[in-house]
Amino acid sequence: MNRLSSRGFSLVELAVTLTVLGLVLAFGIPSFQTYNTHQQLKGATENIAGQMRLMRETSIGTGTTQTMHFFYGTFGGDYHIHNGGVVGGTWSLPRNIVYYWGAGTNSVIVSTSDGRMSSSGLIILEDPKGNRDTVSVLASGLILTK
Repeated sequence: MNRLSSRGFSLVELAVTLTVLGLVLAFGIPSFQTYNTHQQLKGATENIAGQMRLMRETSIGTGTTQTMHFFYGTFGGDYHIHNGGVVGGTWSLPRNIVYYWGAGTNSVIVSTSDGRMSSSGLIILEDPKGNRDTVSVLASGLILTK
């Protein structure tokens, strides 16, 4: 066989390779988007629970009342914590993740200086496909995610 005629790939080999690569991408990208949305939902849930735990620990440590307000798109975010008149950090949910309240829950949660919460309830987060995750707030101060 001549050395010059055996170099490179044939057109058929390139076509088969590109077809296989196209199929992998066609099936892989939607799966990755679903996984990404699921991880954003889990991350948002853990972030809210973590901020509530930090709020509770701050109220115990400083002996002051801490308040968490939930609101959509005002003050540059979706929820924030403050003590008295000083507003701390403001956080936003990932795009397309929404929250709503379980029965008996309102949009303001207060942590007292002894670590108790003003009320019990659920914060339910939902993605566009209807998958849900919850943050459970107990009056005793316990914060759970599911």
